[in-house]
Amino acid sequence: MVNKIKISITLNDTLMRLIDLIRGDIPRSKFIENYLKGSIGIFEAIWIYGDELDKITKKEFLYSHISQPLVKPLHRYEGFIDINKESLDFYDVTLEKLFSVPKQDIKSFKVCYDKRFRRLLHSRGANPPMHFSFDKRTIYLFTRPIGGIVFKGNNDAISRALI
Repeated sequence: MVNKIKISITLNDTLMRLIDLIRGDIPRSKFIENYLKGSIGIFEAIWIYGDELDKITKKEFLYSHISQPLVKPLHRYEGFIDINKESLDFYDVTLEKLFSVPKQDIKSFKVCYDKRFRRLLHSRGANPPMHFSFDKRTIYLFTRPIGGIVFKGNNDAISRALI
């Protein structure tokens, strides 16, 4: 026998808008219940593709070095990432879905510096990016909980979901 317990939760506006975008016609409470059963999480995310590292502007370079470790590491894109059982879904800051990466397409997942995203050139050294390859592209990713302060390359929830 399954016991049902009613609870009340408070969500910030950004998270609520993202839920409303994803849920479609499903009632909020049912969507949240189903989502919690099958989701790893929703995070704020910033990222850059590996082939864009050679094209960063001086402004992007300076901002990423000056603002670390507390604000934003080197990136080109900002938005959200929804990690679920099947895929990683990327959204921009206006909550428009940009693309989805099926988990089975993800190759060479790591949290470290490499030949492309170098410790002192692209970062101040204390916060290596999470990166993975798919469709012959590599994404360097930093995440934080929605409303969090620091973007980090190491996110245990995402790491567990991808390993």
